[in-house]
Parts: sequence; C-alpha cells; structure tokens
Amino acid sequence: MGDKMKKGIAFFGMSLVLLFGLFQFQNEVRADDNYDINKYLVNVKIQNDGNAEVTQKITYKFDGDFHGVYYNQDLKGIKGAGSPEVSVNDNQGTMDLAKSNSELDNTFNVQKTSDNMRIKVYHDISDQSATFTYRYKLLGVITNYKDTAALNWKIIGTGWDEPLNNVKIKIQLPKKNIKQLQAWSHGPLNGYTDVDKDKGLVTLTINNVKANQFVESHIIFPTSVTESNTNTINKNKKLSILKQEKGLAEEANNRRAVPKKVFYASLIIFSLHSYFSIFIIVS
Repeated sequence: MGDKMKKGIAFFGMSLVLLFGLFQFQNEVRADDNYDINKYLVNVKIQNDGNAEVTQKITYKFDGDFHGVYYNQDLKGIKGAGSPEVSVNDNQGTMDLAKSNSELDNTFNVQKTSDNMRIKVYHDISDQSATFTYRYKLLGVITNYKDTAALNWKIIGTGWDEPLNNVKIKIQLPKKNIKQLQAWSHGPLNGYTDVDKDKGLVTLTINNVKANQFVESHIIFPTSVTESNTNTINKNKKLSILKQEKGLAEEANNRRAVPKKVFYASLIIFSLHSYFSIFIIVS
C-alpha cells in the first residue's frame, strides 16, 4: 500500500472521528459548580374534591459548604397551595424543620403569590448528599367540565437553576379502573408517560430536565372520578383537548426528527468530502 493511500485512509478515519465527536447526542452541556440534583421524585394524590396532596423528594449532592436550598412550586392554572411541611435526611438522620422567619439553621420560610410558592430552607450542610422532602396540599388542581374532568398543570416549573436528574412523577387518581383515562406530558423530549387505567395511575419518567425547563402534565378522565369537585366550568372541553394534544404531539415528533436528519445529512457530506479527499491524495 502506497504512502499516499495510507495518508488518505488516515485522513478518512480522522474525519469520521471528528464527525461523531461533533454530532454525539448531548442532553445538556453544563459545568458542575457546587451541587447536583441527582434524583427528583413527586407523588401527587388527587382527591375526590379535585384538590391534591403532594410529596416532593429532592436529592442533592453537595460539594462544598452550603446554608440551605430554595424550592419553587408553580401555581399557574390552579387555585393555590396550603401550608407546607419540610424535612431533611442527611448523614445526621431525618429532621423536621420549623417554619420561621428567623433564618436560623433548620428552619424554612414561605413566600406565596398567585402564580408561585417559594420555600427557602436554612440547613447547614457540607460535602455530602441530602434529601429534602416537601409536603403540602394544592387547591383546584382538577377542573370538571360538562364532558370530562381535566388536570393541566406544570408539576415542575421553570424556577430551577440546575438540571434535574432521574425525575419520576406519579399522579394517583382517587378511583381505579378508569377506562377513559388519557394523559400527555410536555417539556423534555426524552420523557416517557405511562397510563395505568386499572390502577388510575399516570407515571412520568424523565432522565434529565434542563435548567429552567418545565414539566407539564395534561390528563383527562370522567367527571365521576372527582364527583365532589366544586371547581367546574359549564361547557364541553374534551374534543378541543384532544385536538390540541394531537397538534402538540405532531410538533414534538417533528422536533425529535430534526437532530436525526441533521446527523445523517452531515454524515453524507463528511463521507463524500473524505472520499474525494482520498481520491485527490491518491491521484
């Protein structure tokens, strides 16, 4: 094999390495500064009256010295939130924190607007993992229309400065064997929504939620499931919801297809470029 041929093959190989390096799929590009959020678990128990009992467990890995964390709950589209309870589990065990405006260690305070509930937690911690648990009631999560009941709510809002990893959200309805249960999720394209009609359970699983990205759930089911709900609107809604979600699903599928098309087009371009480069070198 001649030197020119060897150089041509080496150039072709380097081109392929560059190609796959440039187009390797990345969920995010970020630098870990001081902490990671390694796990984010949400359990939502819908009540017969359309309110919900919520438990959120968020696991952090801290690198350095910290004095606490923030937590934001999006309230847009619902009727508000009750008083939260907060606890933390770390190397010292599990501790219930006291609600207080003192800003002392192992306390938390709450600020509410019509659109958001912000919890500031004071807890000194250094170089370890800890799980913060938030429990509270959300009001008016379900709307009963004439022909369907619906949940349409950003369970995770856009108030996170760091990515969320290993996200799992479970939404349990107050009844089982719901044959007309349907659900859709909006936000990251790497998520999966499971609908268990027998259990009346919707589960959202997402590997990674980027910073400042929301996760929204839209669920419909018969009004008999939340028959005591007083949050009602006297009009039909089901057909418009189905039409809306069909359009959003088509849009999401188109967005998923774009990276693949770009990758394969670039692969062809790089391959042709490398082929002709080899031809020129050999010739």
